[in-house]
Amino acid sequence: MHQPQSITELAELVRTIDGPITPRGAGLHQQLGNSAAPTATTIDCTQLNHVHDYIASDLTITVGAGISLGALQDLLRNHNQWLPWDAPQAQQASVAGLLATGLSGPLRHGYGSPRDWLLGMRFVTGDGRIIKSGGKVVKNVAGYDLHKLHIGALGTLGIIAEVSFKVAPIPQADQSLQIACTSLAEAHALAYALRQRPFNPSAVLIDAHDGQVTLWVRWLGVNGAVARQLADARHKAPQAKVAEKGDWQTLTQRPFSTGHGTQLRIGVAPQQLPQVYAVLMTQIPDAHLQVMPTVGLVRAYCQNAPDVAALRRVLTPFDGYAVVEIGTDDNRWGPAPAGVGMMQALKQSWDPAGKLNPGRYIV
Repeated sequence: MHQPQSITELAELVRTIDGPITPRGAGLHQQLGNSAAPTATTIDCTQLNHVHDYIASDLTITVGAGISLGALQDLLRNHNQWLPWDAPQAQQASVAGLLATGLSGPLRHGYGSPRDWLLGMRFVTGDGRIIKSGGKVVKNVAGYDLHKLHIGALGTLGIIAEVSFKVAPIPQADQSLQIACTSLAEAHALAYALRQRPFNPSAVLIDAHDGQVTLWVRWLGVNGAVARQLADARHKAPQAKVAEKGDWQTLTQRPFSTGHGTQLRIGVAPQQLPQVYAVLMTQIPDAHLQVMPTVGLVRAYCQNAPDVAALRRVLTPFDGYAVVEIGTDDNRWGPAPAGVGMMQALKQSWDPAGKLNPGRYIV
């Protein structure tokens, strides 16, 4: 295993290593995707963790991509700022690893995904070139967003080495409710009712297991507005209970934690979800479900391996997909996405020898 101390050293390593390479951060999400090549050389990028440029008044920061998201948030918190990103295992996971896996959490509802906060990147190609895409400040971001192609590509297109983000002030208030519901359909309808004016929640999640369905709703903002929305929501849902901030950390830690045999990521258009709930109850009735209803994303945690092929067939009329994030499946990804041709062309251009994570993803 190699542990480069700089981007230049990383690029030199990639140029000189023969055979497959597995780039790695904290190593918390190695289950996602196909297994790394058994003969691969591991490059540990966690020492690329320095802060390269941070002027708090500009609301932008540039860091080595090996820094953990937790350490980045701690740094920003000293200046009353944060990056609205609640990915699984965020405290320990590296920024590069989370970008490469494309992971995010319920804050996607109010703040968008990490790609919406990513300004630029430096990455190392499979032939050892250092490429810069985007910029370090908002006004300098122009041209092709090549850096965004690395989000979710599992390190097959390049090794993320340095990233620039825009950041935000920490909101004054952070309040949440947990609301017991009788069904997924009721929770879904209430979630949409609580996103209509005057409501403006920042995160929405449905958690369903063992016959219990709970809707979690989080508001972030100025004190008066959050207090007013919380009171109005409790009037609309009298069974609601005030939740603790730490409850969200527990919920977002569920993906990629131990205790379930197969983990699926299921996606459909949000407006299709009410019909898809019945499909899920039939195909994976014993699964623990976490649903982002306004995003159209479901994670299913199954103790027993489900029939993923059958699930995909019944999702087809809804233009849905199912990916096996944890577990064994000969067709983990399902049908190739529409943009796979472009990714394959970039793979050939940036990694002509096929060094970077061969076989790990669809390219």
